[in-house]
Amino acid sequence: MIGGLEGEKVRWTDTVKNLGEKISLLIGDCLIAAGMVSYAGPFTASYRSELEDEWRHALKRLRLKFTPNISMK
Repeated sequence: MIGGLEGEKVRWTDTVKNLGEKISLLIGDCLIAAGMVSYAGPFTASYRSELEDEWRHALKRLRLKFTPNISMK
């Protein structure tokens, strides 16, 4: 039982580390997702891609982090 708990400690430590790294991406990811859901829906796929690219460039200019591979392209 003690050996099993040690394995859980390692797993939880890794999980906490990963979540800590991902939390810095949350604001940018939410901004892109909110824009796509609330604004880009009625447009064509190619125009939505252009909008998303523009939003990503704007986030870079503002120095906001986001997940680079979140795109639905």
